[in-house]
Amino acid sequence: MVQPPEVYEETFELNGVQIKTTVISDVKEIEKHISSFLCPPINHQTKVIGFDAEWYLLRSPTHLKLVTYAYSRCATIQLCDGHSCLIIQLNWLCGGSAYWENYIPFKALVNFLRLPNITFVGVGIKENLAMLEKQYGIVCRNAVELGPLAATAMRMPRLSYCGVDELAFVVNGFHLGEHRPLTTAYDWSCKPLGKDLVKLATVNVYSYFKIGSTLLQSNVVGGLDSGLVRLW
Repeated sequence: MVQPPEVYEETFELNGVQIKTTVISDVKEIEKHISSFLCPPINHQTKVIGFDAEWYLLRSPTHLKLVTYAYSRCATIQLCDGHSCLIIQLNWLCGGSAYWENYIPFKALVNFLRLPNITFVGVGIKENLAMLEKQYGIVCRNAVELGPLAATAMRMPRLSYCGVDELAFVVNGFHLGEHRPLTTAYDWSCKPLGKDLVKLATVNVYSYFKIGSTLLQSNVVGGLDSGLVRLW
């Protein structure tokens, strides 16, 4: 039986830009691929990374055996710097939270998310990070929720409650529906991920990057109190 690859790549064209997405399910590959995001930003602007996570439902029997307990576990973490995306299949990396604390390759991800000179942006990022901290001890130092950021920067309060589709259209003029694959199969726990799921993840996290970088690097946001939009 052929084993699924631990690392593989897909390339997608989004709004005229070629985006290379790497999918990894081997913890030893994390450090090598994380390092590609560490190049300094152009003109000393804010270094922005799109951040997203996908979840799947686990069911485990209780001591009564006739009753099952369902809870969410993180399947993937997605990162994007505008040129490339990285999908880490967290559910295929063996070991529990105590295992990660002293495992050097995994620490590359933990340390990356704590860097003071990088701002991670996303939709629902607060909830994703809260669950990741609880399950894996993963903490992000600088995280910004895109809805409130857009609402503040563009002085449009309704944007605080909008999803990525409307934010991408209002901020960047992107029609995400033109790029998002039509699929009803959302099994983020599978290995390898199907091409449609890889593209769906890429479209979302790339959009987070574009929205966040447009807002954070604009003159409008430059004059705002960052405390208004940061999570903590």
